[in-house]
Amino acid sequence: MKGLFVNACVREKSRTLELCREYVKKHWDGEEISEFVLKENALEPFNAQMLQQRDADIFAGDLTSVRYDCARDFADADEILIGAPFWDCSFPAMLKVYLEHVCVNGITFGYGNDGTPLRLCKAKKLVYITTAGGYIGSPNSLELYLKELCAMFGIQELQIYKAEGLDIVGNDTEAILEETLKNL
Repeated sequence: MKGLFVNACVREKSRTLELCREYVKKHWDGEEISEFVLKENALEPFNAQMLQQRDADIFAGDLTSVRYDCARDFADADEILIGAPFWDCSFPAMLKVYLEHVCVNGITFGYGNDGTPLRLCKAKKLVYITTAGGYIGSPNSLELYLKELCAMFGIQELQIYKAEGLDIVGNDTEAILEETLKNL
């Protein structure tokens, strides 16, 4: 199995990252794993020029540029793990930028000659792990977005793990994290 861990954690002592590392140990031990650390890979949000280049490459049928490496890695993974903290009622902007780079017609999805959607990702499962100081509620913005992307890419299963209420006075943070760890 080839696993892809998309790491959207920015804090040195990230509770989300701790849960992700445990998931990897539990489910991917001994497997081929690549980790894409978003804070170390300064992907730029798409601008008009970048979109024009991508459209031209798709039209020409040439998606060999390194600018599509994220999309190729995503499409080739057998399972995908996304670790992203929940903040400001959403997820980190760098994760949205990464997902924009992953959405490439001809790599992660496509269309048949009759307009029928083609689901081009190998992964059968995408796992999303998040933590929050308060309570997130369900579904939240990233859950909904990931559900739509999974459908578009052909990923059949979206599994979500949340550790919530970690910063609420009176809550037992360690107990919440331990309970989440048990469920991974």
